Amino acid sequence: MLFSRSAVRAAAYAVVLLAGRSAAADAPPGQAQPGFYGRWLAGRLSVGADWTYFWLEDTRRSDENGYDNGNLGGNFLGSLWGLDAVQHAFPSPYLEYRVVSVVGVGSTYDQARAKTLDWGNDDQTAGDGDLEIRGLLGYVFARYRGWSHLAPYAQVGFAHYWSRFYESPGWAAPGRHFEVDDTHGWFVSAGTRVVLWRHVDLDVLIRHSGTEPVTARAYLHGGHYRAGAFPMRSDVLGLGLAYAF
Repeated sequence: MLFSRSAVRAAAYAVVLLAGRSAAADAPPGQAQPGFYGRWLAGRLSVGADWTYFWLEDTRRSDENGYDNGNLGGNFLGSLWGLDAVQHAFPSPYLEYRVVSVVGVGSTYDQARAKTLDWGNDDQTAGDGDLEIRGLLGYVFARYRGWSHLAPYAQVGFAHYWSRFYESPGWAAPGRHFEVDDTHGWFVSAGTRVVLWRHVDLDVLIRHSGTEPVTARAYLHGGHYRAGAFPMRSDVLGLGLAYAF
């Protein structure tokens, strides 16, 4: 025989021994290898929703006569000299993923609505309708959980908004309509997470949005229109809940 039985047994024993050592190195006794959840989700992924309150930075335009429908060169658009923020009751959801150490990426939904104002015949704060923007915000965040129950954080990101104008029944008529362009802008946020129970945190934030003005055109009879822009820079307060996987 080319190999003796003792040599074969010794070789088999060596293979088993090396395989056992390799398995021990990969998975120490008493410890299971982490699965997909433990490796990629636990301690990294979090979801949440914030109820927000916002206010616009530029809400009134006036001249020497005060708020003036005829101030066509200074108003937002035509006779529209005022904007009032309209709050919404539903929360804004978000999703975050920690990439490395204290740094991660996230995305959230945002919506803002503003009522236009000018002097009407019967209502002194009547306008031509409401402007609404809806969009997605993408951002990078840094969050540090260095205290037992607090995790302060900062965010910086970019937002893209789709715009829509809802004409009031008193203004809308055949041949008349508004057209508004989409907009975008940067934003910065700061806040903190407060531990409530195990994976559940209270989320408190403040955000400044440098959203570009929404350019608009009010089309009148015969295809003629008046052009203008509605500034949508805003500040936001948020309060909500977050769940960390």
